[in-house]
Amino acid sequence: MNDFSFGLATDIRFGKDAVASIGEIALEYGAKKVLLAADKGIRGTGLPTSIRGYLAAAGIACVDFDKIVPNPRISDCEEGARLGLEEQINLVIAVGGGSSIDTSKAIAGMIGHQTSDFRRIQFPNAYTCDPCPLIAVPTTAGTGSEVTTCGVITNAQTHEKVYCYDIKCAPTVALCDPAVLMGLPSAIAAATGIDALTHAIEGYVCTCTNPVTEAFGLYAVKKISQHFRKYIYDRDIESCSEIMVGSLLAGLSFGYSDTAAVHALAETIGGRYDTPHGVANAIFLADVCEYNIPANLPKYVDIARAMGVTGQGLTDRELAQAGVDEIRRLVADVRIPRLNELPGIDPEDFEELAEKCVTHVSNPDNPIVLTKEEFLCFLNKAYNA
Repeated sequence: MNDFSFGLATDIRFGKDAVASIGEIALEYGAKKVLLAADKGIRGTGLPTSIRGYLAAAGIACVDFDKIVPNPRISDCEEGARLGLEEQINLVIAVGGGSSIDTSKAIAGMIGHQTSDFRRIQFPNAYTCDPCPLIAVPTTAGTGSEVTTCGVITNAQTHEKVYCYDIKCAPTVALCDPAVLMGLPSAIAAATGIDALTHAIEGYVCTCTNPVTEAFGLYAVKKISQHFRKYIYDRDIESCSEIMVGSLLAGLSFGYSDTAAVHALAETIGGRYDTPHGVANAIFLADVCEYNIPANLPKYVDIARAMGVTGQGLTDRELAQAGVDEIRRLVADVRIPRLNELPGIDPEDFEELAEKCVTHVSNPDNPIVLTKEEFLCFLNKAYNA
């Protein structure tokens, strides 16, 4: 067992229609003028308009920021920080999925350091000042970014993922309202849901995990697996609640330990081709789990059982494999596209991408530290599937 300490940095508020309390929560943190960060798609749902109303009722001024894209860019984060500093805001509200929340983490961190230069907070640089308070309102159940200590940002010049990473980077409040998931398109729900399952599995099996993050991760696997298909194809408020809780627990699992080789592949692919993160994770999850089984057979048996796989008459190795097979069925059932169906993917790039995967920050925490040749094998196998 690894030595560990655990302190949760985020105040979690969960419940149907919890968003209606956002004005009161903002006042708890001294808000006078907030930066409301939400992408154009989320603004079309009317949720940011409702939030502005709740803030106005609490006497809080609001400045809008909508320059948010999938796989958020350093330049957009810096623009948001400049706006926040110019407007003298004293709280940030992120509304959306991982892109909105990660953008807002970077903005809040820079504002707290009185800078619009992302390099000041880019990992491995530690935070030397508290960030601006941040309320995260997740509108997908997948990234777990509402409780994690890391923001993943794309360097558009190098096509690589970089990070703001510090316990202080975690949102101040996670305001989780399952009602916001009811209108989420099924394709987005599917990709983000498999993202959550990946977080739960990798948070459980990574070599730097601890008993607390293991508990969060394994229970998240169970929650997500039990309710995922209903959430995608016959959604109700109960399935939304269960999946949102599963995603949150998965975020706590990997956010306070690490991810592993699936993320090394997914983030490298995403940095190069702008591939949606959940889709990239889904493409590689089963293959990496299958390869990792010999390195920690008991944990992959636990995962299979948490997914509802029954083991009567099976050896442990067969049960772990049955868990991998269930992951493959789940990904197929929710119609995740194959790697060779995604735009821009070029096998000529795979040698270089495999090299980048080797140096990814999470590769050392995979149950097996992978080589360039092994990563290249995963890329080619996925492309030829």
